[in-house]
Amino acid sequence: MSELKLQQTRLDGRYDILECLGRGSYAEIYAARDVAASAGAPQQVVIKALNVNLQGATDPELEHTLVENFRNEAVALDRVRHPNIINRLGHGTALDLAGLTFHYLVLEYLPGGDMATMCRRNPLPLERALHYLEQVCAGLAYAHERGVIHRDIKPNNLLLTADRETIKIADFGIAKIEALDGAITRVGTEIYAAPEHHPLRVTGPLDTAALTSAPEHLTPAADIYSLAKTVYMMLTGEAPRRFSQQPISDLPAHVAGAPWASFVLRVLRRATETNPAKRYQTVPEFWAELRDAAMPQTRLLTLPTGEETRVPTPTTDNGQRTNDLPPRPQPAQFDLGSQPVTGTQRGGTTHAHPRIVVPFSVALPANNQTATNAPAQTQTAATPARVDPARNGQVQQQAEPREPLLHRLVAGERLHRLLVVLLLIGGFALLLLGVRAYVINHARPTTTTTTTQPTNNAPANANLQTGREMTTITNVNLRTGPSRTYQRIGEVERGSRVRVLQCSGKWCEVQVVEHAEPRADANGADQGWLDATKLR
Repeated sequence: MSELKLQQTRLDGRYDILECLGRGSYAEIYAARDVAASAGAPQQVVIKALNVNLQGATDPELEHTLVENFRNEAVALDRVRHPNIINRLGHGTALDLAGLTFHYLVLEYLPGGDMATMCRRNPLPLERALHYLEQVCAGLAYAHERGVIHRDIKPNNLLLTADRETIKIADFGIAKIEALDGAITRVGTEIYAAPEHHPLRVTGPLDTAALTSAPEHLTPAADIYSLAKTVYMMLTGEAPRRFSQQPISDLPAHVAGAPWASFVLRVLRRATETNPAKRYQTVPEFWAELRDAAMPQTRLLTLPTGEETRVPTPTTDNGQRTNDLPPRPQPAQFDLGSQPVTGTQRGGTTHAHPRIVVPFSVALPANNQTATNAPAQTQTAATPARVDPARNGQVQQQAEPREPLLHRLVAGERLHRLLVVLLLIGGFALLLLGVRAYVINHARPTTTTTTTQPTNNAPANANLQTGREMTTITNVNLRTGPSRTYQRIGEVERGSRVRVLQCSGKWCEVQVVEHAEPRADANGADQGWLDATKLR
């Protein structure tokens, strides 16, 4: 191993090397002071020096690749300048004290350390983790918009400022620029890299059918996979080693009991699917789902026991109750004198209705007739009479008594109400007839034979519950949707344990927890829809 001789030197006449911060596979990191920094520019910087001989002698092809990756990082950092991505301040080529030529980058200094050191064995509270993840998602989404895929997202590459409030993405050395160009190369960190570019993935047998299909391209889903594995470490304090090249299927016991655990786990499981097409395709989509899953669950609002909702009673200055409402008006009283009244009892109160009495007078002839006019003189107010001039003013009894005016008004009002009720009943009957005719006309079978779909969405297995683990009673296929018409994407062996995610009729979407036998199809999916009658 040959290290660069840079201690206590001034690089390119500008950067005073202060100390070595660390060494990687082919790079050395130094803290330095920029003696030529302009006003307002940071004086303390980081020098990232490429040392192709750090692991011993290298062949020319590897050295060429390392130099290209180093230049690639400079180009990528210039393209994705963002508040949550480390800033490149310069670059160059220099000689160390032993005369060895090397390339270097000048980066901003972030003294807050990295996320791996912060959360190792000390998981972050959910609110704190979301504070950092929102910034990481903002920077990563911007990089994807600019055509750059990082390919090495992990806690070690997330650096913090001095106050540990701002986080920035670093190390774009293996970033893919213009991801649609060129074949996918095997790079990244073993426990965080997506399967499609995992450095230890074994190449399978040649698929002749793939020779005529479109080549596979790297997508932002690769970074989303690595970011989800990073979220796992931030929340649990454990590196996701047991899920290398596998979806995250559970959380440790000290986290699994949290109210948000099951919801966040569902997001992480989808983000780490082996098939890139089944993951979230954009970082904003992943962040929106993760943020919603971490929100507190809605609870019913209940009053404390014994308390009731009351309207406060106004009080005076001395504490006595007062009533600001006006007094209730009393029923109007009518002085009916000696007129007869009729009434009905309503709650103990008599409501009187005065009768209208029409007075009349009797005209007598000039000469006093006593015998012939006696009946006319004894007329009472109860029987109206009229004077017939043709009979010398004799009073004649009216043939039919006149109905009181009030009774005629009441009868007219009742008749009006009856007519309104009859009209309403008639209209409702016409409406029912119209509905019946519409149903009959549209329910007639047509000559074309149609296939009716079942409308019963109740699960075929009464024991099915979302989140419950069950066992398959036979080999069953996994499909992309709740029907045999959907594409087959995998197979679950008899006796395998699955977790129910959702149900639709006799079909359920499940996540395979444990296979009963070695999988015949290594590339088959572990999540999909199956016939619920095959579960117990």
